[in-house]
Amino acid sequence: MTTDRPARPPMPLVLALLLVLVEVGALVALAVGMLVEVLSGRTTGGPVTAVLALMFLGICALLVVAARALLQRRRWGRGPLVTWQLLVLATGLSQSGVIPGWIVALLVVLPVAVTVGLLVPPSVAWANRTAPPRAVV
Repeated sequence: MTTDRPARPPMPLVLALLLVLVEVGALVALAVGMLVEVLSGRTTGGPVTAVLALMFLGICALLVVAARALLQRRRWGRGPLVTWQLLVLATGLSQSGVIPGWIVALLVVLPVAVTVGLLVPPSVAWANRTAPPRAVV
C-alpha cells in the first residue's frame, strides 16, 4: 500500500516545533528560577509564586505533548500550540512600553513564526490524516 504523503514532517513544521521547544526551555527556566526564589525565601509572595511556577511547568508539559502529537500526525496538537502563540503575542504587544524593545520584538516575531510554520499548507496536510474507509455492515 503506497501513500502520497511524505514520511518526514515538512520543514516549516519542524522549525516551528523547534521554536516551541525554545519557548518551553525559557518557560522552564523561569519556573525553576521562581521555585528557587520561593525555597530560598527571597520572595515575599511564596505560595502564589510557587503555584504560578507549577502552572508554568504544567503549560510546558502541555506544549511538549502537543508538539509530539503534531509530529505523530495528530491535528489536535495544533490548537494548544496556536493558542499559546496568541497568548505570547498578546503579552509582547501589551508590554511594548514597559520592557526593552528587543524582548518585545522577540515576543512578537517568535509566535508569528511558529504560527505560520504550523499553518502553512504542508504542515496542515501532514497533520490531517484520514482514516481508511470502513466497510458498512
